[in-house]
Amino acid sequence: LVPPPGSLSPVTGPIARLTDSRLKGISAVPAVTLQATPGFSLEHWDLDRLESGRILLEAATPWLGSAVRTWQIHGWRYGRPRAPLACRHLVAHASPALVFAGDAFGGPGVDAAAGSGAAAAAAILCGR
Repeated sequence: LVPPPGSLSPVTGPIARLTDSRLKGISAVPAVTLQATPGFSLEHWDLDRLESGRILLEAATPWLGSAVRTWQIHGWRYGRPRAPLACRHLVAHASPALVFAGDAFGGPGVDAAAGSGAAAAAAILCGR
């Protein structure tokens, strides 16, 4: 089963992240989100989505703890940057300020995107 705080990232296989929304406190009923690895997504993008979903569900079996009653699959072609930049933001123009931020800066994911936004805001406030 998924350990607290409610998410894990398997080191092998097609799943990049598995999140248990009930353990995270955002769902009253069992609800699990599976995110595929970029490699799996690229390899399966043009194939049948239902088959891709079945492969992911099979890979998630050790952590689910029960049978899946219903499921959906979605795809986001540009859901993760391929080559995140090491810098946290990019100042393209100082006056007026034009600053780029997001998960393409400082690493992929929501935490990196939030940190990038904070760094960009600080750059604007400090005039850099």
